Amino acid sequence: MDGVKASGSALDVDRIMAKLTRLRDLDARRSLFGVAAHGYALRPPVEEKAVTGFEAEHGLSRLPEDYREYLTKIGNGGAGPFYGVFSLGEMDDGWGHAPWTEGDGIVGVLRRPFPHSTAWNLPAERLAPPESFESDEAENLWNAELDAVYWDPSLVDGAIPICHHGCALRTWLVVTGVERGNVWYDGRAENQGLRPHEGAGGSRLTFAQWYEAWLDRGMTEATAGDHRD
Repeated sequence: MDGVKASGSALDVDRIMAKLTRLRDLDARRSLFGVAAHGYALRPPVEEKAVTGFEAEHGLSRLPEDYREYLTKIGNGGAGPFYGVFSLGEMDDGWGHAPWTEGDGIVGVLRRPFPHSTAWNLPAERLAPPESFESDEAENLWNAELDAVYWDPSLVDGAIPICHHGCALRTWLVVTGVERGNVWYDGRAENQGLRPHEGAGGSRLTFAQWYEAWLDRGMTEATAGDHRD
């Protein structure tokens, strides 16, 4: 998805719905990556009070406007990049989705600012295990200590998971701090750290841009018959 030129940051409901309909028709075989999980179906939109209730529960003044419009005018998750967009307050859980809670070991504290403004990762030497361990217990301790640092929920304070790519790889939407409104890629499951999704020229992608870039890319691939991952 990175490097795909996206249109403006505002969410144009009519344009997005028209593109989604077009993509659904073009990909009649449902062969583009991740589509088998959602089949281009959207969940029903939520009412404004559900969004304001979520904001109040997590101490947020307001979710990014384009994401709010998506939830209330397009759908509460479903068709979207990779394996689709999560419903508000949910994330991947095994083979399905389930509600998350702040401080559950993955999600941080939403009212705190997102701590990154540039790509982040641990030094390569910290991620690389020793050539050998004295015992299984020593290996387990090393892995536990790394996980405690690398998967510390504070690393994603101020962000919510909105999509998964499979194998615990995810996209997060920043809701608090200077990166508010932008989407970030979480590649920690493959030791890739955290980095912003980017458009042409390295520009940040907002939720609306990220979503519409998926539609544009999908239509291009479906038209060309190019269904690679």
